[in-house]
Amino acid sequence: MLKPKLARMERKKIDFDLGMVPHSLAEFIADAETYDSSCSETAKTIHISGKKEYYLKINGKGRLLRESAMTEFLHSHGFSAKVVKYLSVEENDYLLTEKLPGEDGISGDHLDDPKRLARIFGESLRRLHSLPLSGCPFAKRSEEMLNDAEKNIKIGRINTEFAPEGMEQAVKKLALMRGHLKDEAVIHGDYCLPNIIMDNFSFTGFVDLGYGGVGDRHYDLFWGIWTLNYNLKTDEFRNHFLDAYGKDEVDFDKLDLCRIISSLNE
Repeated sequence: MLKPKLARMERKKIDFDLGMVPHSLAEFIADAETYDSSCSETAKTIHISGKKEYYLKINGKGRLLRESAMTEFLHSHGFSAKVVKYLSVEENDYLLTEKLPGEDGISGDHLDDPKRLARIFGESLRRLHSLPLSGCPFAKRSEEMLNDAEKNIKIGRINTEFAPEGMEQAVKKLALMRGHLKDEAVIHGDYCLPNIIMDNFSFTGFVDLGYGGVGDRHYDLFWGIWTLNYNLKTDEFRNHFLDAYGKDEVDFDKLDLCRIISSLNE
């Protein structure tokens, strides 16, 4: 279930116990400074700063497989970091990636120029959605999202922040429009400002790709609008984002459908 990353990645220097990771990963950490950069309730993220810089993500067994596969796929197109190692050992998954140059969308000076930020955010998403679909490891994200929505409907689980009309009306809207979703583009799946990396507003890549695959572009567009409003504390920059993306590609009814799906995928 999607838990968007809302805040900037904080770094807290730690003494990392090499015994916590498989031996093949320890060589990347030995003699390096380590920082806890975790932003998730479930995954631990370690920033490794030595001769080279890496990020090591640790989560439960099998939980980083999708992120590893999507990161490798997008790296092959120049859109994400290089995967150095992915290991699934005993109870845990380990994903080691090279650090992309720059900082995320809510760090550094990025929030100081919100118009420019919104424009780059829209342009970068359009570039992602223009990638060829061939080779993407997860081809049916819309179906997966609808299946997750159905599971949450059965147990009465809904995020009313996204669907203030409540479960009954949300289910009616979903039933009317669910057939409109298309697996038409490579999507990020968690398109929030902390998940784009830029070096002085120059795009260098995307991170946290575990919800990606081939899906409907409007899912990313919904989350892009949401994160701009959340992180900039205003909806003023929505049109800068959509204009940069290309409003000719935007169906506002499908944006509303993706709002409902998001409320049922929490």
